[in-house]
Amino acid sequence: MEEPNYFPLLDIYRSDYIDCRFYALIGLYDKNGALFEIGQHNNAKFFLRSMMKPIQASILADDKIYEYFNFTLEEIAVMQGSHSGSPKHIKLVESILKKIGLDETSLLCPVIPPLDLSRYKEEQNYTALHNNCSGKHSMMLAYCVYNHLDISNYTDFNHPMQLKIKEKLIKYSQTDDIIATTDGCGTPVFGLELRNIAKAILNFYADEKNKVLIEAYKNNPLIIGGYDNFGKRSDTKIMQLSPFLLSKVGACGFIYVFNIKNKQVLIVKMAQNNNPEREILTLELLYRLNWLNERYFDDKIYTESKMPVGKYKFAFSKDKNFFHNC
Repeated sequence: MEEPNYFPLLDIYRSDYIDCRFYALIGLYDKNGALFEIGQHNNAKFFLRSMMKPIQASILADDKIYEYFNFTLEEIAVMQGSHSGSPKHIKLVESILKKIGLDETSLLCPVIPPLDLSRYKEEQNYTALHNNCSGKHSMMLAYCVYNHLDISNYTDFNHPMQLKIKEKLIKYSQTDDIIATTDGCGTPVFGLELRNIAKAILNFYADEKNKVLIEAYKNNPLIIGGYDNFGKRSDTKIMQLSPFLLSKVGACGFIYVFNIKNKQVLIVKMAQNNNPEREILTLELLYRLNWLNERYFDDKIYTESKMPVGKYKFAFSKDKNFFHNC
């Protein structure tokens, strides 16, 4: 099995000593392939995890299923995102289920606390609606209801709806050399080489059939993400910083940012699930690429009493044109 060689890209310094080091793979791609890559990918395959949600939702586009059920743009957005479980998110998923004649008991995603616990009391009784993937699951149920498919086993690998999603991924990635596993929420998820992941993302955004899905996603950054216990989530933050950037995170250190203007996609894959460091690294890369005009992050390290004791430092050239010189 191929193994990637992650590259050291971000360090935490305390008192002028390295306290932590974070490793990642980076790639910038357009329709012609890789513009640059950092780290040795070695043809390894990576599970897309939640980065796959917009592609999964594209099964609603072929027959304009979203029009049949009269879904709003906010409802279409929550189907593609990893929502934080705020009351508004819950109402949107409930509305989707009501429009297709179902309720939360049809959701096969597990019951877990929402990512944003600030809106709830400690003794709150959570349901499957609070799962950050309930929007995706409601989308899958909408496809099943429209096509008169069994909803009792919609998470099975051989369910017609899941096979349709796999077909979509093969179409966009232009390869059937994929691996498969079960995602955290119980649905099938697939893995590809990083260059094929980029190809799938680029072809998804180039497909005119997905125009409404993309519009819904672009116009609702708080719906596709929101807030968690650490503040504004990465997707929401990046998309609110620029009208030309669309972002989607995935578990285990994944994030992509698609640039609407130049039709390029930046992919960051951390070696581990380091979400704060993933965000800082991604924001720095967006600044170095001139996709953002400022560094929108705090590079200081603090004690629990908020005293600064160190800082993040990037383990690559300080030249803002670094990527253009690769």
